[in-house]
Amino acid sequence: MKYLFLNILLLFVIENLYSQTGWITQASGVTTNLNSVKFINSQTGWCVGDSGVILNTVNRGLNWTQQFSGYDNNLNSIHFTSINTGYVAGNSGLILKTTDSGNNWMILSFNSNNNLTSINFVNDSTGFTGGTNGNGRSENDGTPKKFIYKTTNYGNLWDSIDCKKAFFITYVYFQNPNLGWIVNFPGVIGGSELLKTTDSGFNWHSSFFTNQSIFSFVFVDSLYGWISSYNSVSVKTIFRTTNGGINWISEFPGTGIRINSFHFINRLKGWGAGENRIIQSTTNSGINWINQTSLNPGVNYRSVYFTDSLTGWVVGDSGIILKTTTGGVLTNFSNISSEIPDKFSLSQNFPNPFNPRTIINYQLSMFSFVSIKVYDVLGNEVVELVNEKQNAGSYSVEFDGSGFASGIYFYRLETGSFVDTKKMTLIK
Repeated sequence: MKYLFLNILLLFVIENLYSQTGWITQASGVTTNLNSVKFINSQTGWCVGDSGVILNTVNRGLNWTQQFSGYDNNLNSIHFTSINTGYVAGNSGLILKTTDSGNNWMILSFNSNNNLTSINFVNDSTGFTGGTNGNGRSENDGTPKKFIYKTTNYGNLWDSIDCKKAFFITYVYFQNPNLGWIVNFPGVIGGSELLKTTDSGFNWHSSFFTNQSIFSFVFVDSLYGWISSYNSVSVKTIFRTTNGGINWISEFPGTGIRINSFHFINRLKGWGAGENRIIQSTTNSGINWINQTSLNPGVNYRSVYFTDSLTGWVVGDSGIILKTTTGGVLTNFSNISSEIPDKFSLSQNFPNPFNPRTIINYQLSMFSFVSIKVYDVLGNEVVELVNEKQNAGSYSVEFDGSGFASGIYFYRLETGSFVDTKKMTLIK
């Protein structure tokens, strides 16, 4: 017990040293690897990990409570369709379901011992899961092994989906009952590919192939998607598509690291979490990526999830949980005066032009919900500096332009009764 406490304390100290960029550590109470995190609303979320670990929070991660799964299988993926109903997929064909927010978990009948790597539901009753048994061999009669499964009755029965191309499935994701993707390692061919179906898995075609390994992918809608791939001798690469996977464009993130998990809240804004404690963000569909943490070998982040443009969580090795309420950006705003102003106002930033940091002052004449966003010249939101209720007073917030290109930007203050926008110039 003494050594367990020391290990948790050491991880807490290390993570706080590494996360002085808008991400803070939350205590998980466990030291096992955490593989998947999801929130059903701004307050309530779950994460799952190795050795049957299921954690739940009902207060935005201020406290995480361990729920009893009843199994010690590694749990790889979690998905909730409502505040009460959720599903977990794990190794050796384990699927768990809850109908009371995780207070009790029941095992679902599932005729497979595959290691299930992902599970997602497209509505309350229809869901998909899949994985591999590790050897990738076909059945004796030459037909493919059953790696992909579908339910249309709330997980009570699961039907297998044949995919003749399937050899070694590592990820399954469906956006609606017809449209889905899987990551497949084609065996003797080498490399990996993204297969796509538009008819609920009856037919599959290759959407993307690489001689590298695909470690994560995400689609925010039927057209916009992203892939992270690499191998031990090549540059780590992110690919993106804007036409449903017909064409892919290669982008190179600044650190060249492996991304294990993506989350996008729209076509423009997303985050990636990966190896060596790296978290990256983009505000222009993945054309450019900004490092929100510094490269530090030793611990990998495995899953990232955001509930809005500011609030998100990352989980990973050794029970690590990080949270941001600023979109991962260090904003450093403060109340500089308790004197109540007689009006709302937004001041010109200082210095201006600036490189790379500038201060924005504003005043509130009454208690208000406050939003301050920064936009580029095309009108794209690049960061939200403030998004909360604040008392009357004078405030100061810092904008750090280290990860942004030189040019003109606009910052906009919105309250319930006041809106103002001003221009600032970043020169490097």
